[in-house]
Amino acid sequence: MTYSKKQFSKDLKQEIQKGFDVARIAQWAYMLSIDRYREIPSDLDKVIQQVAVMGEGEEFEFSEDELIQLADELEA
Repeated sequence: MTYSKKQFSKDLKQEIQKGFDVARIAQWAYMLSIDRYREIPSDLDKVIQQVAVMGEGEEFEFSEDELIQLADELEA
């Protein structure tokens, strides 16, 4: 089964609701990309990798509002 943008949006919002922690959300996205690598289309994988790389430095971080906006755009 394909992991959809809509599902990622929902899951990302749930992670944000647990508390905005860049390192934790980045780790979650990284583990998601590994656990579901066969189910993730390449265009969505690029988005997930952008979230996963947030833990690599401030220059890669999204703000909480930016992540929510990203999730909203993926849901549309």
